[in-house]
Amino acid sequence: MSLPFYLSYAALWVIVILNTLLLLGVVRMVYQLQHSGGDGKLKPGEEAPPFRAVDLAGTPVRSADFAGRLTALLFVSPTCPSCTTTLAEMDALRYKAQGNVIVICRAGRDDCARLAARHQLNVPTIADEDEEISRLFDISSVPTAVLINAGGRIQSYGNPMRGEDLEALFSQAPAPEAQEVG
Repeated sequence: MSLPFYLSYAALWVIVILNTLLLLGVVRMVYQLQHSGGDGKLKPGEEAPPFRAVDLAGTPVRSADFAGRLTALLFVSPTCPSCTTTLAEMDALRYKAQGNVIVICRAGRDDCARLAARHQLNVPTIADEDEEISRLFDISSVPTAVLINAGGRIQSYGNPMRGEDLEALFSQAPAPEAQEVG
């Protein structure tokens, strides 16, 4: 074999290795974008923005209805595969949030109704078709959970896809008896 052949062979492997590193970097960036909720305006400790909406059952839902109680807002989408896994953990989320969970579905009413029926959601479920509530809470990806403490402040943001993720979200919350109202 000739020298030009070996040089081209080595150059080809250098190109393959560089392309692999570039692809891994792109995959990492996409993963971080998908799993970064609440990374903008609102920070833990800030007052949660007030909102009003009507759930899928036609019942008015206001943030003020949950004042003085630990509340979890779960932002999901019917087209999100990770949301399906998160919704399977709904019983654990409801237990941890003492039953105070609101699902904010980022889609049209019909799609959200199908999602709620498929997962037998027995919590207020709001179709956030125009993503108004999502913008209020600066949600950039789903699934994202926002934990609001009894004082009306954001306790934590998280992307709960497994039970351990829920534990991490609630580990930052004070025990129910230690929560202060106001």
